[in-house]
Amino acid sequence: MDISQSLVCILLACVLKSPASAIDQFRAAVYEHDVLYPSDRSKVTTRQQALSLMEKNLQIYKEQTTKAANMNAKIIVFPEYGLYGLHWTRESIKPYLEYIPNISNLKWNPCDTPLNISDTEVQRNLSCMAKNVSIYIVANIGARQPCKISEPNCPPDMHYQFSANVVYGPNGDFIARYFKYNLYSMEKHFDKPSKPDITTFDTPFGRFGTFTSADILFHDPAVQLIKLMNITNIAYPTAWQDELPLMAAIEFHSAFAEGMQINLLAANLHIPQHNYHGSGLYWPTGTSVNASYYYNAENNSKGFLVVEDMTPFVIPPLNVRSYVKESSNFQKGDILLMNENGRLLVGNNKRPTGDIVDTVTEFETVQITINNDNYTAMLLRGSYGEPTVCQGKLCCSAGYEGMFNKDELYAIGAFDGIHTVDGSYYLQACVFIKCATKSKDSCGKPSTSSSSYISKMSFSGNFTTDYVYPEVLTDQGDVPGLVTTVWMYQGSIIIDTGIYGGPLSVSMIARHYSRDP
Repeated sequence: MDISQSLVCILLACVLKSPASAIDQFRAAVYEHDVLYPSDRSKVTTRQQALSLMEKNLQIYKEQTTKAANMNAKIIVFPEYGLYGLHWTRESIKPYLEYIPNISNLKWNPCDTPLNISDTEVQRNLSCMAKNVSIYIVANIGARQPCKISEPNCPPDMHYQFSANVVYGPNGDFIARYFKYNLYSMEKHFDKPSKPDITTFDTPFGRFGTFTSADILFHDPAVQLIKLMNITNIAYPTAWQDELPLMAAIEFHSAFAEGMQINLLAANLHIPQHNYHGSGLYWPTGTSVNASYYYNAENNSKGFLVVEDMTPFVIPPLNVRSYVKESSNFQKGDILLMNENGRLLVGNNKRPTGDIVDTVTEFETVQITINNDNYTAMLLRGSYGEPTVCQGKLCCSAGYEGMFNKDELYAIGAFDGIHTVDGSYYLQACVFIKCATKSKDSCGKPSTSSSSYISKMSFSGNFTTDYVYPEVLTDQGDVPGLVTTVWMYQGSIIIDTGIYGGPLSVSMIARHYSRDP
């Protein structure tokens, strides 16, 4: 049996021959929403004016829900802030909020039995949407919940304001709610719950968890759900602002799905003029061979529905030990890139254009800033080499061969410390990135084009955590795109037959949750 056949056995025969898989496979959808919102979000309006705006967005939701159902999707996820947009004050957002009952206290179908209280119109709309086409809907809305003045942090008006995910079943039943726990610094209009919600809901095709946006960066509730409760399907509304070179939405969300070995249904806003874009259905292998994500940064682009078949179980880890044994080109601690059919990524690689550097790399140690973190880095001015760079106790080592355009500069970097922007958390990272220009001052700044090529690469770091998220982002012609699959082997990445597209980032983002401040 040759290597590709053995990989097919590992990835297909050993998984897809499971008797339950044919029944449990389901089709999912996420909608990247070009949200309609008022130009002045600091102005206080009436409830009726707020409803009028939200109903316009809900009409789009209805159209996309029907479209998804017609494509046999069983569940659809809509983004965070999808009904009214971003950047509010505490007072101006109040008319957009609704009371959301505690699901443990009642059985409620808002479509059939509207609550005998005001301001639940949005919930009724979503319930009827789900019921009309028999689909599960996960949406993000604003909640206004009464509290007692004696409760910790109860606001002066005796009402909490939360960013909330709500879930409706295919008969319209209200089946789950979640209040966002980790807020961005701009979210002064919302309150943080006193403790994280651990929210799950059951479907015929598997158990799901749900959380929102920044929650994906922290232990609670994300790791609790996935590692402690063994949840392998996450419905994830988000308003995620791209931060290249490491934290583009499609880049980190696919890496999180791979690192955690889950299905992640990620729906983002579509406001490309402010860098909100990038949605996808991410497998434990990152993405499917059908490229189940949407990434369009053009200002005149519109919302988009992503639909893809998913499986509700975790794909078993690749038997890398036997694979490495069969191939003399691999070393322990490499990353393998292949598609979910078990075939190495070969062919159709974007070859470099222009003058090519064909010399051993000259290393120059510098400090660069990536997403406000100060990395120790080495500049790479050649087409092959074996650099190692360290920061603190973290060392990142690469061995690579390629064909690099003489007008393009790359760097390998290491970061080991506390990230402090939009939340404080302990981060370890090993990165191989393309600089924006030939200047070393541009390293760490966004870059979306590359005409270089990597033919072989091994990349590893001596991480002190098991939570490592592998990213490979490339220039695939018009926009950055994802390599289909990255298999981690003992905290490292291996590329043996070339990457599709010009390399923008080959990186490992590691979270040391126990060291968070």
